[in-house]
Amino acid sequence: MKKFLLAIAVSTFAFAGAALANVGDGLVGNTVTLTGPNGAVTKIYYPDASSIVVKGADGSEAQGTWHVTDNTICTKVGDAPENCTAPIDEAPAVGSSGTIEGEQGAVEWSVSEGKAF
Repeated sequence: MKKFLLAIAVSTFAFAGAALANVGDGLVGNTVTLTGPNGAVTKIYYPDASSIVVKGADGSEAQGTWHVTDNTICTKVGDAPENCTAPIDEAPAVGSSGTIEGEQGAVEWSVSEGKAF
């Protein structure tokens, strides 16, 4: 479960670019896929403007919540502390992708249309 929650925390640092009104608009109804340095895949589905479903690398699913405050995206799953992004300038949207460099290596992220699991 620790790796599962770490992947969620890493996901909150994924996005950067040019200013928009609501940085979470492109997430609603879509999935963010995270691929860790070891190949483990975590998917986060955003069915609406307040809830998430997270599918961990082990296949387990967990429910959580998310919200946008100013230009940050915050997520919370289970008893884990809430995680918020650094300020975001460009809203993630279907087809966007990138790399997050972290303490444990590079994590690839991408946004796909609909529920991708």
